[in-house]
Amino acid sequence: MKCSNSLIVDIYRFTTACGETLSATPNTITNATSGEQVLFPIQYNGTDQYDVTFRLKFPVPFKILTWKSNHPEKLHIVHPLYQHRVGIYRGFVVLNDVQVNDTGEYEIHIDYYGPELKNRDQITFRMHVFEPVSQPETAILGNCASSPNITLNCSVSKGTNVKIQWEKVSISGALSETYDKTVLVIDCVTEEEQNVYRCIAENRISNATSDPVKVDLSNRTNPTGEIYGKIMCTMQQLFIRRISLQEFTQKYSMVIF
Repeated sequence: MKCSNSLIVDIYRFTTACGETLSATPNTITNATSGEQVLFPIQYNGTDQYDVTFRLKFPVPFKILTWKSNHPEKLHIVHPLYQHRVGIYRGFVVLNDVQVNDTGEYEIHIDYYGPELKNRDQITFRMHVFEPVSQPETAILGNCASSPNITLNCSVSKGTNVKIQWEKVSISGALSETYDKTVLVIDCVTEEEQNVYRCIAENRISNATSDPVKVDLSNRTNPTGEIYGKIMCTMQQLFIRRISLQEFTQKYSMVIF
């Protein structure tokens, strides 16, 4: 079912925002994208007249709409928060332009009116609405020329329940490691080769990847070499002192004896 500029619900008319259409499934979780149109099926049985009540059950219970089959030309009750967003269309309750705050548990009640007493039908739906994630933004703090490590930071400006992770990719393009964190610290000493890093953000309905981040190791400091140089310098000084001590001992021992 495609979105149109104006959708006729019997004779009731309301405006829709053009977007994707999703059909909710009873007794399961439906993951919807903000802005979508969601259809809740009315599972009607029999030929009797009936009333349809669509209500939010959780987190705050209240009635959204009531519709009667003997007066199909109008909705009898519509909650003010859902004006121009909800209606009945060809056996569905239609909710347009869903947003993150529409997340919740919904019910459709069907009450029958006929010569025989018939139990109410009740259908339950759970809907989670997510805002798609935006492209991750990255920042590099520090460099290997002046510090022993580099910090990579990743963030997103949009998205609901976003999970962020870093991936390390070798120059050849092979994925070597993943890190489930927003901040990644790279040790300039132990990093053996040039790698490319990328940040990935995802939620239940979308994912996005940052531009590649290259870490420059060409000017990194070499603490191991510095330590080795200091050790050698100290040993040379000790050696010189030892020779000087020997010369002093030999010189003055001759004078004494």
